[in-house]
Amino acid sequence: MRTLSGLALLLGILTVYSCKTSMTASPPVPTNYEEDIAAWRSQRIAKLIAPTGWLSLTGLYWLKEGANYCGSADDARIRLSADAPETVAVYTLDNGAVDCEILAESGVEAQSPDQCAMAIGSQRWQLLERGGRFGVRVRDTLLPARISLLPIEHFPTEVAYRVYAEWRPAKGLDSVLMRNVLDMEYYIPVEGLLRFQLQGKTHELMALDGGPDDLFLIFSDLTTGDTTYGGGRYLYCARPDAEGRTIIDFNKAYNPPCAFTDYATCLLPRAENELPIALLAGEKTYGNH
Repeated sequence: MRTLSGLALLLGILTVYSCKTSMTASPPVPTNYEEDIAAWRSQRIAKLIAPTGWLSLTGLYWLKEGANYCGSADDARIRLSADAPETVAVYTLDNGAVDCEILAESGVEAQSPDQCAMAIGSQRWQLLERGGRFGVRVRDTLLPARISLLPIEHFPTEVAYRVYAEWRPAKGLDSVLMRNVLDMEYYIPVEGLLRFQLQGKTHELMALDGGPDDLFLIFSDLTTGDTTYGGGRYLYCARPDAEGRTIIDFNKAYNPPCAFTDYATCLLPRAENELPIALLAGEKTYGNH
């Protein structure tokens, strides 16, 4: 019995030591790491200025109950540019359900089976929902401002900001109430928690769904509102491996879309994701934001 108890104690100590070691150890630095980061930044710019990127947005219109007309007319609820017909379509909101109908005789292309996403010329618009409210977001794929992006400043790339993180489930926490920049609140599913060490301290971030292969992090730190965007920053990392470990690379922390357009609905960091350190990595504040 004593031997078994001693063995169990030893295994427990080794497990704790292993966890601490896996967090404190630094991930191997990839070959051509600086070039990889430069390539990631170039891809980021390409996505921002793409014809359907965030810089192509021209409006965000929230629906009222009843008929919401879309077109170039002065009284249109959803405004298109002057080269579009005065009345193109109607979005009818009825007790939490939206019906979409094309009214123009020609020139309008339905881009979804329910006709809630449409296009005419270079203009595109689609229905969105945030916390039970419905809106229509409009973009122009030929908008001149789309290619007038100012340079995005970054902190110097430092491998010290590339760290191992241990994943663990968020027990009893399937979803959390989050707020966006428009002061809307709604529940977002939680994927788990990531624990890591940085600047000699242990930290933890709540992770959201980032797609089949990734986790999505929304965080702030002591640079937020000073040298970095006031609404926090975003970051993707790979889902954990079989051992429950992944790598967070804060050199890839980036500004939310709201740093570039007024027509996004960016989520803000929760208090749990406010890091008590200055993360001198990733993107800095853009323009006047």
